[in-house]
Amino acid sequence: MQFRPDSESLPGEADNATPLPAGGVRARFASLLRIGSHGQLIGHNIGFLLGDRVVRLAVGLFVNAWLVRYLGPDRMGLMSFAQSLVLIAAVASQLGLETIVVRDLVRRPEEERDLLGTALFLRLAGMLLTVGVALGAASLLRPGDHESWRLTLVFTAVALGQVFDIVDYWFQSRAEIGPVVVARGVAFAAGSAAKIVVILMHAPLVAVAAVIAGEYVLSAATLVVAYAARGRSPLAWRWVPARGLALLRDSWPLVLNSVAIVISVRVDQMLLTTLRGTHENGLYAAAQRLTEIVYYVPVAVMTAANPILLRSHQRDRGEYERRLQRLFTLLARSGLGIALVLSLGTHWVVRMLFGERFASTAPVLSLLVWAAPMMFLGVAQTNWFVAENRQRGLMLRSAVAAVLSVLLNLWLVPRLGARGAATSFLVSQALAYLALNACFRETRPLFRMQCRALMPWPAPRGGAR
Repeated sequence: MQFRPDSESLPGEADNATPLPAGGVRARFASLLRIGSHGQLIGHNIGFLLGDRVVRLAVGLFVNAWLVRYLGPDRMGLMSFAQSLVLIAAVASQLGLETIVVRDLVRRPEEERDLLGTALFLRLAGMLLTVGVALGAASLLRPGDHESWRLTLVFTAVALGQVFDIVDYWFQSRAEIGPVVVARGVAFAAGSAAKIVVILMHAPLVAVAAVIAGEYVLSAATLVVAYAARGRSPLAWRWVPARGLALLRDSWPLVLNSVAIVISVRVDQMLLTTLRGTHENGLYAAAQRLTEIVYYVPVAVMTAANPILLRSHQRDRGEYERRLQRLFTLLARSGLGIALVLSLGTHWVVRMLFGERFASTAPVLSLLVWAAPMMFLGVAQTNWFVAENRQRGLMLRSAVAAVLSVLLNLWLVPRLGARGAATSFLVSQALAYLALNACFRETRPLFRMQCRALMPWPAPRGGAR
């Protein structure tokens, strides 16, 4: 295949092309920006998303560090426990629709009203499930603790805000990231200002929870406004039962996949609170707040690249594999670089941001950051499984991560507390999202792509062959 400047080909993708120079992440990121009109759009969107994340990092790090200091380990642990309950339940309410709806909007944009209307109805039904499950779990895990029940009730408003994430799906399908970044940025700015107000007013914990949940609701409202500004209206959407069944048939493995992912990420906080108390969970939650900022990087990159990758898969498998390999390499080396830098300065970072009360958070953070390369590759491989229509494979990997996380936490948390939870997370991510791909013939090519991405030298040519 010859390189076509007017196509979506990447430099060095021709059959006789040489490998990319060993310029590290920066060189590969630069190469992603030089890939024709659609590739420039990917670079533009990644820039938008990462620019948004830089602003959020600068503002959010200051505000959230102040908030963590204000709450202290005990109240921080209790709030994070309630958030984790709602998050696990809310993921089920999302029904795994994001990737499927974006895929169908890319393939059949003329069916926009049916797709979005049906997805909205399904998400509303899922929201009701979220409320019931979260409140039931709070009562079961902490019987008689009325404050944790009230916090959980407040955080269920997050599920209401997430219902209208389907507007985001429409923008993703059109590779229009700017309006989404602006809409969410408005909500973030308002939420950050509100957090400062509640801190200065020495507001109770339930007020802090209300501000955090309110940011999600405001984000949903601004997304709808951005959609309306494109001359469209949710009132034109239609519920089509047959379409709903089709969406659920395609997405049910992703539902279980998403639930398993969140269990693997959040069950540690539930078990820490139950087995070691809110103080230990507060130490762990502070470290997790920092690493969650880092974990947004692959989400930003793949959100921008997913539509183009799916089109590449439809047109030319070789082109798709080359592009996916480059994204794997970019994300893996970014994760390794971030982990190395943060692990060398965790004690200084924790003391500067959170104060001496959270000094025991430093070794926890040192462990959690090394899960970044595995998390980055885990997010990136989702595109391959969806493009190949192997959603069940995704479900299996996430289920393995969830089971390993629960078992390792039950073993290590009573002995090591927050450090045990961090170790459990690191090991479960590495085994489920990297090592497991080597165990099945159909995913060994994907495993080879991941290994090439982790190599410190230039990766050989080729993709998942």
